[in-house]
Amino acid sequence: MLSRHSAEIASRFGARAEDYELHAGLQRAVADRLARLLPALESPRVLELGCGTGLFSRHLVTRYPDGSFVLSDVAPAMIAECRRNLASAGAARLSFEVMDAGQAGGHAELDLIVSSMTLHWLADPAGSLERLRRFLAPSGVLLYATLGHRSFPEWRAVLADQSLPSGLADIPQLPGVVDEERVVPDGDALSFLRRMKAVGGLTPKEGYTKLTPGALRRAIHMADARFGGSVTWHIVYGRLGPHDASVSRPSMMPA
Repeated sequence: MLSRHSAEIASRFGARAEDYELHAGLQRAVADRLARLLPALESPRVLELGCGTGLFSRHLVTRYPDGSFVLSDVAPAMIAECRRNLASAGAARLSFEVMDAGQAGGHAELDLIVSSMTLHWLADPAGSLERLRRFLAPSGVLLYATLGHRSFPEWRAVLADQSLPSGLADIPQLPGVVDEERVVPDGDALSFLRRMKAVGGLTPKEGYTKLTPGALRRAIHMADARFGGSVTWHIVYGRLGPHDASVSRPSMMPA
């Protein structure tokens, strides 16, 4: 049974499934970078959480031609798109499941669990990572890419300065971070908001009171005036094993 918040996320992303990849350049770039961390495995049992339309799934089936894959997402419409996009991949052991990543279960002794740009939607990302590690085989690996805790500081600052509520999730620091980057894909605040909407990413945290049109216009104007319209995405990439607290300490290198 999905929570109300998870159901809303599924609905919003599902509504954008058919044209999601037209606006998902950032998500595609993150998937490409996360793929560099994929370990060398012969015929792994793989679970992907939040497969979406298959941006990262394509890396998986290409890298592991003899692998066995369970690709999951909370939105059935996203699963349908992923299935279509991978129809020609030729992966014989490929299955799909509608699954809330925050309540994932039913699998064990997995060689690889992966998640690209999904964890930040969960109510407890750090707790979910800890629980997911229990599904790994003794030598298994959990890889993830997600929004980091320093995401969108400009937009958050504008809302705070105007005493306006923020629907942005409060993202904690996560264990196992081995890489990070900061990117500014949009030239102004309105483009940032449009990008979020185009990929279904404007699902606010629970209890959020929607801004009035006037307040939203003022916030956009202030963001453009104060920060030149730049809104920074902080992306972190992590790697965890089944027992260790983290394979690597968080990177302190500037991104």
